[in-house]
Amino acid sequence: MQLLKQIWNERRSNGWLWAELLIVFVVLWYIVDWTYATARTYYEPLGYDITNTYYLELSLKNNKSDSYIPKGQKETTTGQDIIELTNRLRRLPEVEAVSISVNARPYIGSNSGIRFRLDTLVRSPLKRPVTPEFFQVFRYQSADGQGYRPLVQAIKNGNSVIGENIWPDDYKGDRTLLGKEVINVDDSTNVYKIAAVSTKVRYNDFWSNYGDRYMAVPFTETELAENNDDLYPVNVEVCLRVKPNTAAGFSERLMELSDTQLSVGNLFILKVHDYEAIREIYNRSNVNQMQTRFWMMGFLLVNILLGIVGTFWFRTQHRRGELGLRIAVGSTRMGIWHRLNKEGLLLLTLAAVPAAVLCYNIGYLELTEGGIEWSILRFLIAFCATCFLMALMILIGIWFPARQAIRVQPAEALREE
Repeated sequence: MQLLKQIWNERRSNGWLWAELLIVFVVLWYIVDWTYATARTYYEPLGYDITNTYYLELSLKNNKSDSYIPKGQKETTTGQDIIELTNRLRRLPEVEAVSISVNARPYIGSNSGIRFRLDTLVRSPLKRPVTPEFFQVFRYQSADGQGYRPLVQAIKNGNSVIGENIWPDDYKGDRTLLGKEVINVDDSTNVYKIAAVSTKVRYNDFWSNYGDRYMAVPFTETELAENNDDLYPVNVEVCLRVKPNTAAGFSERLMELSDTQLSVGNLFILKVHDYEAIREIYNRSNVNQMQTRFWMMGFLLVNILLGIVGTFWFRTQHRRGELGLRIAVGSTRMGIWHRLNKEGLLLLTLAAVPAAVLCYNIGYLELTEGGIEWSILRFLIAFCATCFLMALMILIGIWFPARQAIRVQPAEALREE
């Protein structure tokens, strides 16, 4: 109470300091909240594994190639050639699994949508036409903890797979879709049975709640074989996973076989892309943007640190005579040290209370960034971290000038006063 009375008695100077702490607290909280949300999003499990995986970019020979087969003489469709190519890939000793998909592989940036209805409820997830091996290649995990095999079997049986986060977090109804049938809103003749549920699959490394709800449907060989479009190989994704401990240089060895063993009709492998390289290229713009923002936030944080430290440094140095007088009338040096620290932390507490109201409303009104949903937990984590950083800055600002001030001799302090 004595400290409160003193702060109130000095309210003219302390008022400005309180207002500064309030503004700085809100700004720092926004920085901490964004950093926490961004880091949590980035390190959240992706739901798939791209280790030892490759994407094969396919193309068709033109009439300038010596081995080109004119359309009138060609007996197979482009889709049949793709099926034959994948069968040859599966026979390679280094290959574990090969999949075919459309707008489904990770880090593609191209999507197809679907709307399905369950009773009166309608959802609009991403549509992922895939062959069964897709889940083995990218190691999607079943929500029941049995690995990728239940997902593979569901597609083999002609059924569908969805992510466990198909419903929004605030949905209060029956969240279980396993074993149920849903109807395509745009074509009511298409009925999909949900035979397996996977864990959440994120769209990329930086987005948490955008494009992470999907529905995988069977992409059958019959459907594939019917396609004979010259542009078709560009749209079809052939991906594969090699066995563990495969020697380096697999992509180069595969390209050496492209013109001989892996050329089917007019179809050939144009390029083999290591998925780690695909991920790096896809994330490059996001990484650059995040690095720029982190540098900006870091610069702002340093300025906040210098401002807070400088303010309390000046405040403590300005009270050097007062501190000397306290020592002269019997106060201990350690007691003065604790008193200064308590004053600073009490001012922080008085500013943190209204700042907490402002910060919570900023988050509640969705004026924050970072990708994860607003929650009490998110607010408390950022608020506590901000309190810690502010307290640390204040204590640093008090420490050195207070250390010098409490060493002053009482006679010198009286003479200055």
